[in-house]
Parts: sequence; structure tokens; C-alpha cells
Amino acid sequence: MSSNSAITLPTKITIVRLVMIPMLIISYCLQPIFEYLFIVTALLFIVASLTDFVDGHIARKYDMVSDLGKLLDPIADKVLVATGLFILIDGNYVPELPYIELICAVIIIAREFMIGVIRQVAALKNVVLAADKLGKIKTASTMFALTFLLCSAHNGVVFEVFKYIGAALLVLATIITVISGINYIVKNKTVLFGEKQIDAKEDNEDK
Repeated sequence: MSSNSAITLPTKITIVRLVMIPMLIISYCLQPIFEYLFIVTALLFIVASLTDFVDGHIARKYDMVSDLGKLLDPIADKVLVATGLFILIDGNYVPELPYIELICAVIIIAREFMIGVIRQVAALKNVVLAADKLGKIKTASTMFALTFLLCSAHNGVVFEVFKYIGAALLVLATIITVISGINYIVKNKTVLFGEKQIDAKEDNEDK
């Protein structure tokens, strides 16, 4: 049965992810001073991203889902991704494709706001929305894209390869973001536009 009375291990891992976000920002801000600090920035993002998959796996496998965890996990995911996107915009990691980071960031973040509104509307109708696999794919592809791009903040052939792989993955993640957003609206159009109440499973879209 799910645990709601104590801070479970998955929730503790989620809290660690939240704590790592300001560390990620500090590391990035210090990169102009220390040449190779971009490696630390990239590693912090990679570890933080991995905790997203670890806490979800543990919570499901050992039935350690908690109300606090369900609240904090999507917040941690979205803040981590948004931080990575803001870093890309500030650092202009792909100068060969002007504004690509900004365009992708706006689309990805706008989608998150849209899903948040849909969930609020559903909550007002006492409906818990079903899980969406496209949402998981969207999150994973975005984190992979950010990982490659954050690893590319240096001169050299290898870093150039990382940059172009990351840019391609970021565009792909943005396309998946649009598709998943449209899919989410279509799947839940009854909740948004109708009065009929529907039964749905617990929403763990980005777990």
C-alpha cells in the first residue's frame, strides 16, 4: 500500500534532485572563471536526471508512493528541465542555429503550463487523469538533449559532435512535446469541454 505518513526513500531522492538544482546554477555561473567547470555542470545535470528515473522506479517497484512524493516529483522534474533550458539560452550553446534554444524552451515550458491547467480543471471535476507514455518519452528525450548540450561547452571535435547531437535531440524533444500536448488534450477533451465525469488512473505522467 502507498505510504503517506513518512518521507519515503523515493521522496528523499526527489528532494536531493531539488537541492541539486541551485548547485547546477552556481556551477554554471562560475564556468567563465573556471574553464573546465562545465564538466561539473553537466555531471550535476546528469545525476539529477538519473534521480528522476531512480525515484520513480523505487516508488513503483516497492509500492512506496506518497502524497508528498506525488507533489514534489513533477515539480522537481519541471524545474530541472526549465533550469537546463534557461542555461542553454543564456549560454547560447548552439550559435549556428540562432534562437533554436529559445524557441524550443518556449514550446516545452508552454506545454507544461498547459498540462498544469488541464490538471487543475480535472481536479475541479474530481477527475484524476490517466498516465501518458508520451509524457515520459518527452521528459526523457529533453533530458538527453540537455545532457549532450551541457557537455558541449568547450572547443574540440568531440564537443562539436555533442553539440549537434544535442541540438538534434532538442528539436526531436520539442516535436514530441507538441505531439504529447495535442494527444493529452484529445485524450482528456471530455474533462475540458464536457460535463461528463470519467474514471481514470492516477496521473504519473512524468514519473
